[in-house]
Amino acid sequence: MNHRISRLLCLLAVLAFSAAPGTALAAAKPKHESAKPPAKAKDLNGWGQVTWGMTHKQIMAAYPKAREFEMTPKDDKGGAHVRYLFGLESVRLGGCAYAVDFEMKKNALRRVTLYGQEASKDCGDGVDAQLVKQLGAPAGRQKDADSASAEWKAGHTKVTLRRGIGKAARKVAPVVEYQPK
Repeated sequence: MNHRISRLLCLLAVLAFSAAPGTALAAAKPKHESAKPPAKAKDLNGWGQVTWGMTHKQIMAAYPKAREFEMTPKDDKGGAHVRYLFGLESVRLGGCAYAVDFEMKKNALRRVTLYGQEASKDCGDGVDAQLVKQLGAPAGRQKDADSASAEWKAGHTKVTLRRGIGKAARKVAPVVEYQPK
């Protein structure tokens, strides 16, 4: 009987040692895929070929077609007002035309605003999808009955998209604003 007890104790000792951490019989810890962190938004320091603080002359070197022009957008009530801009009269984004305004303060670039020239759901959806592709998911979205906005933080730059939704999508063209944080 002592022989059986000693064999049993020996077997238990071997099993206990085999089940120690790092050995083959240790309880397998479930493998969890490490969740990939969301893709970090590109660190923007401006828009396109211009960066914050550039002078009028530097912007002209980056965009030789930049000039002063008038834009008369219609508001959601059918009215219109003249807006005087310095920038590019028409660029294509998300399949739609935008006027680009380089806003200066003390001869330094402080904001870039893209004014949609077409009011449609396709234009709003197109630029939204393009911004998500470029910058990842927005930091926040807001929505009410007639409008929606989204905001991205991309390094030194905050990007805001405002657009009409529902019936207002046909009346209000999207606006994308880039400004330093």
